[in-house]
This record gives sequence, C-alpha cells and structure tokens, in this order.
Amino acid sequence: MRSKAQSAIEVTLIVLILAIGMVGYVILLPEDVRNELLDDSATSSSDSDDVDGEVLLSESPGYVSPSKSSSHTRSLEPIRLYSTTESNIKTLISSITVSKSIIGNNYKSIKFDIDNLEELEELELLFFVSEYKGDLRIKLNEQLVYDGELNSADLPITLPIDSLVSEGNVIEFSTDFSWNIFSPNYYLLQDIKLIQDYLVEDKSTTRTFSIDSPDDISSVVLNYFITCNSNENGILTISMNNREMFSDRIFCEYLNKRELSLDEDYIATSNTLKFEITEGDYNIEEIQITEKTRAQDYPSFSFDLDNDLYQEIASGEKDIYLKLTFDDDTSDKEATIYVQDYSFDFNTDASSYERKISTYVDDGANTITIEP
Repeated sequence: MRSKAQSAIEVTLIVLILAIGMVGYVILLPEDVRNELLDDSATSSSDSDDVDGEVLLSESPGYVSPSKSSSHTRSLEPIRLYSTTESNIKTLISSITVSKSIIGNNYKSIKFDIDNLEELEELELLFFVSEYKGDLRIKLNEQLVYDGELNSADLPITLPIDSLVSEGNVIEFSTDFSWNIFSPNYYLLQDIKLIQDYLVEDKSTTRTFSIDSPDDISSVVLNYFITCNSNENGILTISMNNREMFSDRIFCEYLNKRELSLDEDYIATSNTLKFEITEGDYNIEEIQITEKTRAQDYPSFSFDLDNDLYQEIASGEKDIYLKLTFDDDTSDKEATIYVQDYSFDFNTDASSYERKISTYVDDGANTITIEP
C-alpha cells in the first residue's frame, strides 16, 4: 500500500505546493441513513450537507503541504595551507686572509644586516678554504661560534639566532697564535656567504556557509580532497563554529576524497569552518557542503472502536465514513489517505470529499494519516 502513496507524493509536489486547509470527520452511520449514501464509492460535493450520525473524530489539521526530505550541495573555495622554509643566500665578501703571529694579529671583521629577523628560522655561514695553517676562530657579535682546525664536514657553520640583531651584526675571523715569525698561522677564505632560512607559513584559514533553517537540518556532510606538496605528514584540524569536528594526521599516500559528518547540533544560520595544520604544505580542493533536511511529519489522527461497535461494523449493521472539508471549492485537492495499513487517493476541486472506510478499520485503536 505504501508504494502507491510515495508515487502520489511525487505527483502532488508540484500540483499542491500551495497548502490546503482540511477538516476531517469520521462518521458512524445507522443502516437506514447509510443506504441513502453511495456504497463503497467516494463522493465529492460543493455543498456541506450534514449527515446524521455519531461523530467519532473531528480534527482541523489546518494547512497541509506536500514535502519530502531534500538534499543541497554547495561548493567552497579551495585552500592552500603551508608551513615551510625558504632559503636566501647573501654574499658577504669574495675573499679574505687572516693570520696571527708574534709579529701581529691580522683578523677580519664583516658587518651585515638581517631582514625580517623575527621570521628567520636558521642562519648558516658558508665559505671555501683555499689555504690554511692552524686553527680558525669565528665570533658573531663577540660570541665565539667556532674554534679549531676547520674540517670540510663542519661546513656550513650554524650561527646562533639569539645572538643576532636586525642591523649592525659583526662576524669576526681570526686564527690562533703562532710563535714562528717565519710561518704564521693563516686562513685564506673565499666566497663567504650567509644562508638564511625563513619561515613562510599560512597554517589556518576559514570558509563560511549559511543555512536558512538550521532546525530543519537532519545532517551536514563536508567532502574535500587533499594533496600534499611536501613530505611532512602534519596534523589537520577542522572546526565548525569554534568547535573541533576533526583532528588527525595527514597521510599523503591516501589521496582519496575525504568525508566528514558535521554535528548538526552546532549548525547555525551563519557557519564558519576553520582548517588548520601543524606543518607541511597542502592543497585542499573540491570542498563541498551537503545538507539534508528532515522530512515533514504529515498530520495523523487516532480514534478508538470498542469491540461491540466494531462487531456491528464488521457485520454490516453500521458503516464508517470519512468526510473531509476544504477551504475552497475551486482549486484541486489531491492526497493519499492512510487508514491503518490501507490507503486510497483522492483528487477533487469540490469543497468536501467523502468515502466509506468500514473495511479499513480495526477493533481498538485506528489511525488516519493525510499525505498530500
């Protein structure tokens, strides 16, 4: 029986998108009056003639419109989130020679500035040693950063960031002392450079979406596709309206589309999604929000038949009629009526509709449902 009703709803979604006001009556008729009415067929009338009988149920459901659950998908702008370093090489001087002996100390100092010191992640000193004898000493702003015979494995030399200032940094090169006046300790250095690693990041961003009637929402699903631009497996956290919905490590080997159910209890008219990472470089694309609305509850009413009355109906001594009255006698009214497990359709432009439902009712509780 229910399959018939579903197709009726599909048809009437367009026909009856405007609501219909209805008043329903279940009337118990004596046999003599019943014979004056149609038998098992339904009747429609533009008049509202009253029929003598016992009224078992009288309800006014008001406006009833056809409505089903619906789904709506919207797309959001793609996102790039990253936290990485970019290197900048700064040449200080092409070559210098430093030496130290009993005769004198020939050290060299080089001044340099640092741009965007607050974003500097690492600073390294790189050069090429052409010739040398003895130990090399390097100071940064009077702080000793290297002392010993230079080995190629020691290059580049990491400089302490906390010893830096934005302007006027001084790096000093010298050697240890030699007593031999004819063979002083010395270093011939070429292509002296600074390697500056800067932190470049945009680790969080937001996207917004709106919902007209949050109370009607049954579910909200976020779909997205993520690709990795680096080898780091950072942690992605997704929040909605300042409440965390998801947080997990990003596994770059899994490039399938991701799906996340958002808690509809926190859905508002205006909603903000926040995407945030800890490290790495990622593109988040094909971002979609799919919302589903709840199906409308159609009006349903109940009445009881005691055993004695039911036996009179079952034996044919009495009949039960359903009467519907409408607020106009011009527009089309179409719906499916469910009585227990049975159903029937009607389509009328009259101001009322009647149908005998004697064979549909049960002993005890009975339910009538109207689905436009």
